[in-house]
Amino acid sequence: MSFFRRLYNEDIVRDSGHIAKCLDSFCDPFLISDELRKVLLVEDSEKYEIFSQPDREEFLFCLFKHFCLGGALCQYEDELNPYLETTKLIYKDLVSVRKHPQTKEIQITSFIFKVTAYDSVGLCYPSTKSHEQTFSYFIVDPIKRHLHVLYHRYGVGEMS
Repeated sequence: MSFFRRLYNEDIVRDSGHIAKCLDSFCDPFLISDELRKVLLVEDSEKYEIFSQPDREEFLFCLFKHFCLGGALCQYEDELNPYLETTKLIYKDLVSVRKHPQTKEIQITSFIFKVTAYDSVGLCYPSTKSHEQTFSYFIVDPIKRHLHVLYHRYGVGEMS
């Protein structure tokens, strides 16, 4: 997971693995109480640019961000490792790879689509309300002919 090594290099995560804290602020509807969430959400933060726009569009980064931000009833971690391990496990379950026979290089064979649908009223899937943590990814493995769907709708629903 060398992709995330820069979090250590920029002192967002300490050598011990603990996420550096910051003064609480809000980036609706998220409470930002550490440097990690600030890097993920606040475009004006001084370390936002450690991940370029192409980096932020990578599926691995999107998964990591979704897990770090969590849902409406989320308890955040103080250490980075649980986020990295969860991201790695889910990524390996969803994405298929193969080794190129000649170069021995690992290649991703899956196609990943972020899916939204609209009707005459507007957005209807994955939810009628747009939110950063409401998403639906379709991961297609053309070799095995499998489709994985990763779906999350932000909020707690109706509680009775």
